[in-house]
Amino acid sequence: MASSGPQVIVHAPDHRGLREVSVAGRSAGRAWSPRDLRRVLRRAGVPADIDLGHPGQVRWRADPDLWPDRPWRRRAQACLMMLGLLVSGAVLFRVGLTDTLGALTFGGRVMGVVFLLAALVEAVAAVAVLDHWGKRATRYAGQCVLLGVVVVAVTSLMFLILQWEGGYRAGFFALWVALVAWSGWALWEVSRQKVWQGVPHPKGFATGVALSALIGSASVAYSAMYTPYVAPPKVPFMVAFGKPTLNAARTILYVPAHLTFRNEGSISIFVVGTQWSATMWPSAFREKGTGLARWRDELGDGWDTYRHEDFNAPVRLLAAGQITSAGSRLDPGDDFSKQAVIEVPLKDAEQGRVELEATVSFIRADRCKLANSYPHSIEYSWDVDSADRKHVRDAPRWLANPGDDFFRYRSRIYRSSAVMNMTQAPDWAAMWWVIPKWRAGKLFAPGETVPYMQVHIARDPDSREVLSEDEQEPYGMKTRSTWVDQPVALLRRAADTP
Repeated sequence: MASSGPQVIVHAPDHRGLREVSVAGRSAGRAWSPRDLRRVLRRAGVPADIDLGHPGQVRWRADPDLWPDRPWRRRAQACLMMLGLLVSGAVLFRVGLTDTLGALTFGGRVMGVVFLLAALVEAVAAVAVLDHWGKRATRYAGQCVLLGVVVVAVTSLMFLILQWEGGYRAGFFALWVALVAWSGWALWEVSRQKVWQGVPHPKGFATGVALSALIGSASVAYSAMYTPYVAPPKVPFMVAFGKPTLNAARTILYVPAHLTFRNEGSISIFVVGTQWSATMWPSAFREKGTGLARWRDELGDGWDTYRHEDFNAPVRLLAAGQITSAGSRLDPGDDFSKQAVIEVPLKDAEQGRVELEATVSFIRADRCKLANSYPHSIEYSWDVDSADRKHVRDAPRWLANPGDDFFRYRSRIYRSSAVMNMTQAPDWAAMWWVIPKWRAGKLFAPGETVPYMQVHIARDPDSREVLSEDEQEPYGMKTRSTWVDQPVALLRRAADTP
C-alpha cells in the first residue's frame, strides 16, 4: 500500500449499526462487525493480513470498538417477519390453488387466481426481508415487505371476522388470531423504520398498497358471501298414473306410475335423497256423510276430507323405492324420470284409493357438493350378515321410535370455496329411510309398514343438532313432495276402456 496515507477508511456507524467502508476513495461496502469488515476488505482486494489497528493503513472515523449492531435481535426480527409472511403465503397458496382448480363457480376460480397472486406477493416480501434486515442492497426491499405485511393483515383479519361471525372457534381460528397479532407487530415495525421514505412516487405506492388491501378484502368477501341467487334451479317434479291393465283372471290391476324428475334449468344439482311409494287406502261408502266435527279434524290435520267416503281399514303398502341413487348429480338437460308398475289386488267391493307419493331432496351444485363417498356411505340399522337381520341400532328419538329400522346415507358438505371450508364449521348432509314398526295408533296394520324419508343438514355426523331451514338456505337445500290418488273403481274402469 502507498505510504502517503491510509487507503482504508471506516466511517462511523449509522442508526442500524452498519459502518461504511472506503478503499482508495471508493466505497467498498458496509460492515456489521470486525469479521464482516475483513470480509468487505477481501472483496475489495485488500490483503487479508492488513493491520486494522495501524493508523497508517486504516483510518477510523469513530471508535474502532464501536459496533452497535445486535445480530441476534436483528436476525430474530427477520426470522419472525419471514415466518409470518411465509405462513400466510402458504395459506393463501393453498386456498388459491384449491379454488383455481376446483371452485364451484367461475367467480370463485377467478378469486383463486387473486389469492395465488397474493401468495406470490408475500413470497417476494419474505425474500425481501433478507435484504431489508441485511445491508439493503436492493432499493425497494422495505416497500416490498410493507406490501406483503398489508396483504397478511387484510386477509387474516377477514378470515378471522368470517370465522368469528360464523361462531366457529376450532379449525384455523387460532392461526387467524396469531396472524392478526403478528400483522400488528409487523406494521408497527415497518412503520417505525419508515420504509416508505425514498419511494420516488409515494402517492402511487400508497395507491398500490390500498389497492392490494381492497383486492384482498374483496376476494375474501366475494368467495365467502357471493351466491348465485339470480339463477334458481328448474327441476320439474311430478307423479301421474298411466293407463291400467287387468290380468287374465281379472284379479290384479297393473297400474303404471310415471315419476318425472329432470333438470330444465342452468344449475346442476346433487341429489341427497329420493323416495316414492304407492299405498292402498281401503274405504267404504258412507251414505249419510260426515259432519262438521269430522271435517274440522281431518282438515286441521292436513288431510283431504271426503264426506261420503269412510277409510275404515289400515293402509297397505303396495310398492316403494328410490327414483334415483343418493348422491347422483343432475346436470342441465339430465332426466332421471322413472316408470314403475304397481300391482293392485282387486276385491269384490272394489272400494278404496291408490295413492302415489314421491319426495326428492337436492342441493345446488354451485353452492356446495357432497363427498364422493356419499353414494357408498349407506349404513343399516340391522345386522346385514345375520340370517334374521337383527336390529342393532336406533335412529335419533326425534326421527324415529326405538326399534324402527332404517338405512342412512351421510356425508360432509363441502362449500363452494376453500375460504368458506376453512372458516366455517363443517356441516353434514344425511338422508334417512325409516321403516317404522306397527304401534298402537299407526295407520297401517300389524305386519305392515309405510316407509318415510327424512333429509336434513346437521352440525355433526350423527344428526344430533339439525340446522334450521334458514341455516340450510345457503346450501340451496330443497325438498319437494307431490302425490296423486285415484279411486280403485276409476282405475278399473280405465282398464276396461279400450
